[in-house]
Amino acid sequence: MPLIHAVMPAPWWTPLTYRHTEALAPGLRVAAPLGRGFRVGVTVDSASAFTDESKIKSIAELVDEAPVLPDELLRLALWFGETWFIGAGFALKNLLPAKFFTNEKIPPSPARGAAKASFSAHDVYDANLFTRYDRYVEMLENTDGPSLVLFPEVGMARAFWEALPPHLLDGGALWPASPSKQWKIWKEAQAGRLKFVAGSPGAAFLPMPGLASIVMDEENQGSWRTQSHPCFNIRSLLGTRAAFAGAKFVLGGAMPSSKGFLRAEPECPQSKNESRLVFVSLKEAAASEFDALRDTLPISEPLVRETAAARRAGRWALWLLDRKGYAGEIVCDECGGSVRCVRCGSSMRWERGVLRCLSCGERVTLPEKCPNCGGRLLQGVRPGLEALHERAEGALKYKFKNVLLLQKNDGEIPDAQKLKEDYPAGALIVGTRRLLSLCDGLSPAVVGWIDADAEARQPEYDAKAKAFALLWESMWRGTDALERRLVIQSRRPGKGWQEALSRGWGLFWRRELKERREWELPPYTPMLKVTMPKIYGPSFVETLQNRDFEYWISEEKDNEIWIRTKRFHELAEILKPFFDIKGTRKGFPTVLLYLD
Repeated sequence: MPLIHAVMPAPWWTPLTYRHTEALAPGLRVAAPLGRGFRVGVTVDSASAFTDESKIKSIAELVDEAPVLPDELLRLALWFGETWFIGAGFALKNLLPAKFFTNEKIPPSPARGAAKASFSAHDVYDANLFTRYDRYVEMLENTDGPSLVLFPEVGMARAFWEALPPHLLDGGALWPASPSKQWKIWKEAQAGRLKFVAGSPGAAFLPMPGLASIVMDEENQGSWRTQSHPCFNIRSLLGTRAAFAGAKFVLGGAMPSSKGFLRAEPECPQSKNESRLVFVSLKEAAASEFDALRDTLPISEPLVRETAAARRAGRWALWLLDRKGYAGEIVCDECGGSVRCVRCGSSMRWERGVLRCLSCGERVTLPEKCPNCGGRLLQGVRPGLEALHERAEGALKYKFKNVLLLQKNDGEIPDAQKLKEDYPAGALIVGTRRLLSLCDGLSPAVVGWIDADAEARQPEYDAKAKAFALLWESMWRGTDALERRLVIQSRRPGKGWQEALSRGWGLFWRRELKERREWELPPYTPMLKVTMPKIYGPSFVETLQNRDFEYWISEEKDNEIWIRTKRFHELAEILKPFFDIKGTRKGFPTVLLYLD
């Protein structure tokens, strides 16, 4: 009786071996015994021998008679599992909907037609959204085969769909928000009944037999990178998927990512020496002080002046600061220690008398004394949005009214149309970078960056790139962007990475990539962060040292190990024993891979 290998949607790397009456092709769903129950997995290959065949159980049910996934999508999942150190089963779980791993019947994937052109890469970088839309529509009209047109935000995908010519809507679909409707679209795509799908990142891995083209708009936005394990940039997977499918891959946006620029060094089409930029030195800004806070917030005269001019004209203004709450942290003035979450040990943010953990969300009342030393002098540091809103109201509400604070921890930013209905005379909105999505509907006359250097000061290697991309987006996003003024409060206004705001992102990327090449940082040398269960940490570090890997241990968590290497196959051999199914109770490592 043939032996079959199958992978389950689980974090171990171990393929499970089962008996079946006949050999099975890869890519079939099977219901097989696991533990005390049954789970649906996917066949990956056939096994010719096993150490003790008497213990091998039989497959309970063959769900599919033929593979239901296009070849390129199954290949992508196997490649993803190997390259990102997560295993094929966990890769499939992250690329496919939960209902795929049930015994619901799905028709076989339609056979692919005649051979198509080989893989090709193209770019559409322009700050004018409608210029990009026109190029995408032209591509849809001239592509012979199914297409995916993807955007980082739901609202952007909907806007593109609504702007499509009527003759293109027939046979296409907009990726829905409802999970039940998503499953319906998934099956429509898998059956080959859709010419194209426009959607957000959730639509990136729809099965589309004969896939001919993939468009990825605003490919530089952080929304394309997943926020939980496994952490990956969807762009890397889409590029490989297009290569496997022999499809056209189109990258677009207001500016390219490091990889997008490195591939073709496209020219920035936007004008140079922008007069809309108002740079302000933080040394010249008034330092606003707050009760019980050690630090201050800078609010400059140009920021107030430009905002007041916008409000007099009934226009909208945004003030951006990426720190929620009243203070980013509470520290003891006597011992210098900070108040930490009792559940997970992470920093706590002060939100109007309540402390909220930045990692697990735990909420506690503000303690009367320091949990570390018993001292009674606790102070907030790094004033946040609540403090900024307090000062914004004091400066502008009396004369111009409507000073809003938007800092939801969960949920979506309010709809722009609803805001316009509620505040027909406009408003000043204080919030985080998430407010930039409102530029599409509100077309703010002013965007003020309270501390433009904050993002660039983060301890990540790509901090400057993230900061530049945010300011560039705020400068160009929306229909009336050319009428917008940007007030940029900075310690080095208009210098360093900020200089490229007035000269184009080509200058920024040439300087940034030169520096990364010298320091052997992504995209030139990959970096990985491995978080090990404490029981495995010492032996793993010892092996890295013996194998001469370049690594360092995180200063904040001793079970986080950073590795800089291109020796992926050798590292996979080292990690493989820690991902054996037998170690389930001890826990598995997590590996985060940074490529760009």
